[in-house]
Amino acid sequence: MIFSGFGNAPAHMSFDRMAKAVDEFAKISEEEVLVQTGHTQYQFKYAKTVKFMEHDELLATIEKASLVILQGGWGTIAESVGLGKKVISIPRRVGQECNHPQEEVVRHLEKMGCLIGCYDEKLLPQMVEKARTFEPKQMPKGSAKAVLTEFFDSL
Repeated sequence: MIFSGFGNAPAHMSFDRMAKAVDEFAKISEEEVLVQTGHTQYQFKYAKTVKFMEHDELLATIEKASLVILQGGWGTIAESVGLGKKVISIPRRVGQECNHPQEEVVRHLEKMGCLIGCYDEKLLPQMVEKARTFEPKQMPKGSAKAVLTEFFDSL
């Protein structure tokens, strides 16, 4: 199972371009694709969806997933990387889909070897293939805040 999560951004910041890319991928995927949609307004046709999950259920789902596809928000990325999962992150665009620099965070984590960044959602199928052989670098548990603080201080 491939899990995709959209976080809890408000509906007016619906991440439809990622939603469409994940749904189109689900159409061709041999694996089930389960999406936690949050407030995303896109109407999924091919992926199995759930609006929200309790935190324990979310972690259990991530644990079971062969691959995790996430927006660029730090919370679920940190938990997924901490679990040693293969992560593809599609960052939201500042001012359109979020109010903070997701792309910069994703690029930093990609340089660290923690995840695969997908900066053009149309390339998601190729990024999934890349992820099949990707060996993510696991960050020490509890180091997320220090890593982000150091990164933002360097900007």
